[in-house]
Amino acid sequence: MTRSFFRGLTLRAVICVVLSMTFLLSCLWYNRRVNRSREQDEYREEYGSLLMASEYRELKTDVLKNHKDVQAVYSAYDESGKLLGYIVDVKTQTASGYVHSQMSISDSGENLLNIRIIEETEDGPRFSEEDMDVMREQLKGARIPVAIRQDLPVDVPYQVDYDPLLGLHDGVYYARNEKPSKDGYTDYCEIEVSGGRIVRVKWDAENETNNTRSADSISGEYKVSGNIWADQAYRLENHLVHVQDPVKLAMKSDGKTEIIDGVTIDISTFVKLVNSCIDYSRSTYTKEMYLRDHSSEGEKKDTDKKETGDTDPTSDPATTDPTAVGVTATPSPTKAPSQVEVIGGEDGMVSGDGANVLSESVDGIPMSEIRTYIDGLADDRSRSAALLTTVNQAYKFIREYLNWVG
Repeated sequence: MTRSFFRGLTLRAVICVVLSMTFLLSCLWYNRRVNRSREQDEYREEYGSLLMASEYRELKTDVLKNHKDVQAVYSAYDESGKLLGYIVDVKTQTASGYVHSQMSISDSGENLLNIRIIEETEDGPRFSEEDMDVMREQLKGARIPVAIRQDLPVDVPYQVDYDPLLGLHDGVYYARNEKPSKDGYTDYCEIEVSGGRIVRVKWDAENETNNTRSADSISGEYKVSGNIWADQAYRLENHLVHVQDPVKLAMKSDGKTEIIDGVTIDISTFVKLVNSCIDYSRSTYTKEMYLRDHSSEGEKKDTDKKETGDTDPTSDPATTDPTAVGVTATPSPTKAPSQVEVIGGEDGMVSGDGANVLSESVDGIPMSEIRTYIDGLADDRSRSAALLTTVNQAYKFIREYLNWVG
């Protein structure tokens, strides 16, 4: 055998190996493509009624570890690869029992597109197809999170582990900064005293266009480190109701506190305004009196400016008009009865005439964060609320996943 023979044999062997590898890789690629196509067909069959898409991809994210009720999440894309939205599978324990639902949410994470019950158990609420049609009609395109409107007020229990401050008189008390802070918002605070205890606290701020800081933080216009500002303010308000005394907020010299989970903002303005409200409560200087006096001062200033020809087009109407937007801590929604978008409101219940009724939260979400109110199923608030709990659990995941928390 010659050297050329061995060279030829080696070359043929290499060619065979290359052809074999190419064939195997082609088979693997084809098999994977077939399996992927079959998988996508299965996804379309399962989720197409919620959100039809060309491709579905299961999200693998560490955020899921923080949301045990979220079973799975899929992102949906059209043929060009554009994100259409999300499919969220939620199974959660409610006051009425376990509820397992699947829903589609818009690509922005703001709107609910469709929802269905996929599993019912003996210990959970049951929904007929007619029930789901009613709920879908009310929820179609609704901005999330969502709450049920109800007609009667609900008394909110508060903890009494701490003694109240001495000398407080029952009533509503209000304080407001004279000038905007560096961020362009003018802070105000309101407390309600009942039975000598602080039972409600509201802290917010307005800019020159009457937008509130809480609303802007929810929409993403106003950002802080950590949770959105509205959530941090809510936690701070609730903690004060619990401990009663601003001193117990443990504010440090830099204006921060380390004892309230999720609160990283400067609380010095809040503490100052709350202390003013407490002083007003001790002297029975009510919110009504405060607004009347400051309205009179504002009118006098306006008169002086008109007489001198000096007008300020950027002056804040909320300091001169008690009915200006944001002066009252609980603005009344006036949207259509089937869907009311609320930004900055405190309550989860809206009475028949649209007036707000104080409440704490819905599914652990501050009422200031609730974007839509619906009527739900007629005469069956519990089942309606149970279904919305799954929607709100999905919202919590989407909010964190899309980094809405700032």
